[in-house]
Amino acid sequence: MRAAFLDFDHTLLGADSNQLWLEYLDAQGMVSPEVLRRHEAYMRDYAAGGLDFTALDAFRAELDGSVEPGLLQACREACVRERLVPALAPRATDVVAQLRAQGVLLIVVSASREALLRPVVRHLGIEHLIAADSPQGAGLAQPCFGQGKVLHVEHALRSMGLCLDGLERSWFYSDSHNDLPLLEQVSDPVAVDPDPLLERVAQWRGWPVVSWREAV
Repeated sequence: MRAAFLDFDHTLLGADSNQLWLEYLDAQGMVSPEVLRRHEAYMRDYAAGGLDFTALDAFRAELDGSVEPGLLQACREACVRERLVPALAPRATDVVAQLRAQGVLLIVVSASREALLRPVVRHLGIEHLIAADSPQGAGLAQPCFGQGKVLHVEHALRSMGLCLDGLERSWFYSDSHNDLPLLEQVSDPVAVDPDPLLERVAQWRGWPVVSWREAV
């Protein structure tokens, strides 16, 4: 079995899904300037490699919980349609199609929340999603972020009767240095539109560095 793991934000998507979600809610007058400032602070910590992911995930849950459930669902659907799908990296669809045609198992692995990502993942024709709050990861010792992504991937693979070390070949496509733990565990790590630190690491280790944001 061969498997490809794909990061979502800034990889499949040419932007950050949570930022697009906040911008959508802000355009509807549904978030305060303080909420926007808090999110910006989290994103600075993420870029610097010092993110408190548990605090960020609680912030996201609090934000979603502040919206009436029926309205929340309608807003998510509109955000996916109007902002997320149009923000897919231009080459992402072709890459996914090529991997699928080769019989590769496709799994999106993301530290974002499932409700916002699932419709876009389905739009890409990908069945498997491991997200920050995916039910199959409940109770694991670490969140689906950084080193925790390795734990969540192994857990998901075990449910399929597979294991990371037992795969014939494995890829992980990511933009972020925060994903180095999983990049180091696959046979074929690929840096996609990488941040500066991941780009340096990839060049030093001889990993492919590609762009999905440049149309063919």
